[in-house]
Amino acid sequence: MTAWRLLLTRPADDCAALAEQLAGHGIFSSCLPLLDIVPLPLSDTIRQAISRLPACSAVIVVSKPAARIAVDLLKSEGTAPLSMPWFSVGAATAGILREHGLDVSFPADGDDSEALLQLPRLREALDQSGAKVMILRGEGGRELLAERLRALGASVEYLELYRRDLPAYPPNELPRRIEAERLNGLVVSSGQGFEHLRQMAGDAWPKIAQLPLFVPSPRVAELARAAGAQTVVDCRGASAAALLTALREFPVPFSNAKDGYVSETALPKDDVQPALDAQVETPPPAKEPRRGNGLAIVALLLGAAGVAIGGWGVWQVRHLQNNTQQQSSQVQALNDQAQSLKLNEQRLTERLAQLPGADELAERQRLVTQLQGDQQRLNQRLETVLGASRKDWRLAEAEHLLRLASLRLSALQDISSAQALVQGADEILREQNDPGSFAAREQVAKTLVALRSTEQPDRTGLFLRLGALRDQVIDLTELAPEYKDRGESLLGLTNDGDGASRWAQWWDKVSRYIRIDFNADKNVKPLLAGQSLSQVRLALSLALEQAQWAALNGQAAVYTQALAEARDVLKGNFNPDNPQSKVMLEQVAELSKEPVTVKTPDLAGTLSAVQGYLERRNVNAEESVKPFAKPAANAAQEATP
Repeated sequence: MTAWRLLLTRPADDCAALAEQLAGHGIFSSCLPLLDIVPLPLSDTIRQAISRLPACSAVIVVSKPAARIAVDLLKSEGTAPLSMPWFSVGAATAGILREHGLDVSFPADGDDSEALLQLPRLREALDQSGAKVMILRGEGGRELLAERLRALGASVEYLELYRRDLPAYPPNELPRRIEAERLNGLVVSSGQGFEHLRQMAGDAWPKIAQLPLFVPSPRVAELARAAGAQTVVDCRGASAAALLTALREFPVPFSNAKDGYVSETALPKDDVQPALDAQVETPPPAKEPRRGNGLAIVALLLGAAGVAIGGWGVWQVRHLQNNTQQQSSQVQALNDQAQSLKLNEQRLTERLAQLPGADELAERQRLVTQLQGDQQRLNQRLETVLGASRKDWRLAEAEHLLRLASLRLSALQDISSAQALVQGADEILREQNDPGSFAAREQVAKTLVALRSTEQPDRTGLFLRLGALRDQVIDLTELAPEYKDRGESLLGLTNDGDGASRWAQWWDKVSRYIRIDFNADKNVKPLLAGQSLSQVRLALSLALEQAQWAALNGQAAVYTQALAEARDVLKGNFNPDNPQSKVMLEQVAELSKEPVTVKTPDLAGTLSAVQGYLERRNVNAEESVKPFAKPAANAAQEATP
């Protein structure tokens, strides 16, 4: 029986199997599963991922639970035979997959993703054109494997089959278990298991962190050291063989019983043999019996005394034998411990022999001290530079906001947007709390006052009103003059039944299309009808649309010209006595008086003031950096051997 007493934290099934193997080697262990594997419900996403397995170039299984669940799913879903290569991070996971008839490869020198990536067969699978890899795992986990695979040109897909939960335990169960069972070592199998161990430890973690911690990989070892674990042993694998090898190489630590944890190497106290003081009672004097009875009584007493003395002697002999056996066991344990100490002394001696001399150590200590001082100064300077850089970014943002405001004013005459942008620049300058920014803030304040006093024209309202007029253009109609027969036509001069009635009827038909007016001195305009009327309506609509564009863009000249063209079209082609035309003429005249442009303030002075402030800050920052450059260079020269 060895002196190790270990706490196992694997899932329940794996924990029991590992405990049985350790017991076969004489190692006591206590199972406290910190990982509860809960399979995820079979969803459409999982089914679809399983259906895509035959198209994959390689399938990677990262854990035994993932392998078990995957095998069960393949059986239940009736998936076609899978000929692609399968990969796992350990031999136990590979064994589960091989039982299902899958072609599995795994690294022989490690049980982690880093070792898996070095497999030549995996590299060969990834060299295929359009390589696809599916990783079977639990929820969460590291992205290192997927990132490395994508860097090699493969497309990676995850199939998450389970989640890792922390089983429910009473409060302080972990420290209570360690103290009650006198455990002197902890075993975790994954990074998630270590996180659950810390969570279970709670406030007792600083004390529990003093115990040796056995981990499966350098990644978990680094995680444990960062969390405060004092003694971390990398087993270079999660198998029982790797753990046994680490236990044989690493000595059992001594511990103090007053700390609540008892070492197996502590010797028990010697048993104290109590002293038995037998007092012989003197019988009271009696009457003198007969001589024969007295001799019989004396003989009986002597026999009883002899039997008592013999039994006491036998008890003493057996007690001494038991003590001797216990002392022999203790001596054997001490011999084993002495051999272990001797081996450790040998290793320490070899390591001490490899260490440099006192002069070299003193020189290295001096260099380390110097480098620490330089590093401290560099850190301080870095903090200063980073703080200044953040301020510079904010000031550059203020300059950019002012440029945007100037652009909005010059291009769109957008007073409200420009005011918001200038207000944002002023807030950034106020955050600097720098007296040097007084002049820049003064210019910004003047610009804000000018913008707030400038009235923003209602361009949107003008656009909508002009749009309403455009909708009315289609309803404009020319009032054709009615021709009244006063008996002057040929039809009126004829009577019914007259022979000329046919000519009159013919002339009536012709007069519908032709009218003869003998007032030739008047400017006669042809009546609009058909295509000509449509063209006039289109011209009027285009003029109003041009006025809409000019209103939105603040083009006063274009706005005035477009409304003038619309007014000319209305007057020249439609009867002014028509109510529709009359109302539209009045609205066009009213809209032509509305302003579409505004005199915007000039932001050039404000922008120049802010730029000047930024230039002064940059000059001051460069001057502050120059004195530090020389010491840094000298330190680099001194550090160079």
